[in-house]
Amino acid sequence: MYLALIISVFISPINAIIISQVHRSSIYHTNSSCARLSNGTSAGNASIQSCIWECAHQDQCRTAVYFHDNRTCLLYSEDCQPGNIISSTDVRASVICYRRNPGSNNQCPPPSWIKTGSMSVARGYHTASILSNGKVLVTGGYNGSVYLNSAELYDPSTGNWTTTGSMSVARRYHTASLLSNGKVLVTGGYNGVSLNSAELYDPSTGNWTTTGNMSIARYKHTASILSNGKVLVTGGYVNSAELYDPSTGNWTTTGNMSVARYKHTASILSNGKVLVTGGYGSSVFLNSAELYDPSTGNWTTTGSMSVAREDHTASILSNGKVLVTGGYGSSGSLNSAELYDPSTGNWTTTGNMSVAREDHTASILFNKTILVTGGCCSLNTAELY
Repeated sequence: MYLALIISVFISPINAIIISQVHRSSIYHTNSSCARLSNGTSAGNASIQSCIWECAHQDQCRTAVYFHDNRTCLLYSEDCQPGNIISSTDVRASVICYRRNPGSNNQCPPPSWIKTGSMSVARGYHTASILSNGKVLVTGGYNGSVYLNSAELYDPSTGNWTTTGSMSVARRYHTASLLSNGKVLVTGGYNGVSLNSAELYDPSTGNWTTTGNMSIARYKHTASILSNGKVLVTGGYVNSAELYDPSTGNWTTTGNMSVARYKHTASILSNGKVLVTGGYGSSVFLNSAELYDPSTGNWTTTGSMSVAREDHTASILSNGKVLVTGGYGSSGSLNSAELYDPSTGNWTTTGNMSVAREDHTASILFNKTILVTGGCCSLNTAELY
């Protein structure tokens, strides 16, 4: 059974792609053209990276299979497609295609999407958090007629969802932050009124407990986990910010932003500061950006984006720069993108996306490229930066 997204990962400096994640199955080849070369690193010692490396250093290797449970690597001389693999006993494995020369006939199959289990309830404007046990916690949202307080867990090993404890308050437009103690902090949101409440989910029990309330109700705000473990909440129709201390369950106010904003982004830079960009406030789209310094609790303005935008994304690249993509501005949905350089405080434009999109997502892949997906309205396209 193949679950969720078939992941496409280029691992530098090798042209390797994980073409399939196979769960709860034993791998062996059945196609005679899919000849086994050898075992790779002996059982118990291999990593997926060493498995790829071994394939790269055997001239005939085209496919490697990595068994996660016993950390074993098998090498093959031809492209072993997922369709040539039979399942048997209960293990997990990754099928890796190694493209020796991008211009040769040995080409890896394109990545694709595969359906997985459905949630018990349709929901939008919810949150999703990856827990320390690998499961995904989805909370709240809106189903078109009702605000939701329900939560459910996705298990990647089975592709199934199970319901878990419900929040005490139904909410959408909230935030969810994974704390260092493994609990999930949910803050604010909207259910007909703006909310200042917060609550904690404990994965070990599946239960929620209320914690200290924020000093002000807010939604469409941001929440960032600082290096000291505290959670910085910013904006949400206001310019105020406050800090949650997991050790006490209390909130304290901190410095105010220069501008009230919502639908903005917040990114933690390598120097520990928090970069807030764009959004909407005082009846205008914002191109301004500012920096929060946890050591002082103060904000300072920094360079402004070339385009005012809300509902955009912000991703921290491996070089420390911040990539902002898309969003919505005075001209409608945007396909533009720009880069912030923390060393100078300046922005530069970069290549445009092929499609204008807002309310989309951006994910940093293992190969350091950025996967942008979907967006309003009803987009199913994806692209890589």
